[in-house]
Amino acid sequence: MAIEKIKQELSHGEKREKPEKMPTPKPQPEKKDTSIFGGKAAIPMGEAAWKIRKASPYIPGSGGKMFSENERIEMGQELAKKYGGYLKKAESYRIFNDLEKEKRGKTLAEKLKIDQKIKYFKGLLEEK
Repeated sequence: MAIEKIKQELSHGEKREKPEKMPTPKPQPEKKDTSIFGGKAAIPMGEAAWKIRKASPYIPGSGGKMFSENERIEMGQELAKKYGGYLKKAESYRIFNDLEKEKRGKTLAEKLKIDQKIKYFKGLLEEK
C-alpha cells in the first residue's frame, strides 16, 4: 500500500492511463526492377545487347507486331556502337531523344519503324 500512496503523491492524485499502441505499418512489397538493368545503375553494353536479343519480341502497344531476332541483334549492336561500353540507367533517356531526332526528314514508313523502336526500348529500359 505504501507504494501506491507514493505513486499517487507523485502524480498529484491523477490516474494515468496506458498510452495507446500505434498500429504498426504493414511492409509494402518491394517493386522489382523489370527493366534490363535488374536493379543496377549501369550494365555492360554486351550484357545489354544480349538481354535485348533474348527479350520478348513483341512491341508494346502495337497490336501484336514484333521484331525478329535478327532485328533485335542489330538494335543491340547499334546501341553498342553509339553509346560505348556501358548503358547507364540514368542516361537511357538519350536513346529516346536520339531516336526522336533520327525521325526528322524520314518517310512515313521509316518514322513508323523508329516509333516502334522507341516503344520497344521504353518497354525494356523503364521500370514497370
